[in-house]
Amino acid sequence: MAVQRTGTVVGEALVAPGLMRFRLMPENGNPFAGYEAGQHIALHREDCKLTRKLGTGQDGKPVYEPECDPWGRQTVGPITCSYSIASSPADTAEHGWLEFLVGCEHGVYGLPGRLNEALFGMVEESSCEVRYHDSISGAFTLAERTDSATSVLLVGTGTGVAPFVSMIRQLHAAADGSDERRYTLIHASRTQPELAYDGDLFEIEGAGRFDFTYVPTVSRPSQSKDLDPRIGQGRASNLVRHIYGLPTGEEEKLTRASNDVARVAASLAVERLVSPILPRHLSAAALRERVDPSATVLLACGNPASVADIKSTAARREIRFEQEEY
Repeated sequence: MAVQRTGTVVGEALVAPGLMRFRLMPENGNPFAGYEAGQHIALHREDCKLTRKLGTGQDGKPVYEPECDPWGRQTVGPITCSYSIASSPADTAEHGWLEFLVGCEHGVYGLPGRLNEALFGMVEESSCEVRYHDSISGAFTLAERTDSATSVLLVGTGTGVAPFVSMIRQLHAAADGSDERRYTLIHASRTQPELAYDGDLFEIEGAGRFDFTYVPTVSRPSQSKDLDPRIGQGRASNLVRHIYGLPTGEEEKLTRASNDVARVAASLAVERLVSPILPRHLSAAALRERVDPSATVLLACGNPASVADIKSTAARREIRFEQEEY
């Protein structure tokens, strides 16, 4: 059974409204257990605003409502959640900490709750302590999920990029010229600041220590002033569709609409669509050759609705598909 220990948060940074990177130092005298890039660890706080799950929204995300006491006040209590580690094993071996990328979640009434909101409250504290389970687990690793594939396509949305950041960092740290695989990372966020790791990933790509192509994209380009030309536009699922020569999900729904109501809804979605556009230095043809279906395994993590669409694209193009589930 895992032992609970108390770690100390260092280096927390709000990279965008509602999005934070932070590092957790282990309890004195108890370094973190060894792990592989892509794995996760359970974090715990006692001061979480509690919620209960109502169901699932249209975007595939769970919908919560606040759990209240008889006087209508949101109750506070303990919550434990697993989070993918964004640091690499090499980072932890050198510095001792684990790094995380966390988004602040809100319920159906816009009220904060669950562990994520408590983690954001750490910046107001002097101690910034977080309890954790002294074990690291998970099978979402390159060794477990890629086998003999010669091309690995990683697709992360929002904070779902964390396990892939760990993988890419570790590949960079351990590169010795013997790995002949092609690694391609697509990361989609709403705005450029929410990409969170674009600077690090561009630097790793530029170093050229292994075969790595980074494809960042934003779904709300109008909210990113002076968008970097190295960053594309559109949702991750539509960018994957674009690379493999398929129409966007919105366009496909309009084509398949079987009645007036469905047709109107699909037309409105197409009008609001941010068409997939690759970074200027990349072409769909070049990427399609790089992530050839016969040689590629696709790993996805993030928004459930987006991951489901990416899984559908993989099936249509006969690409082996793996996703993070814990």
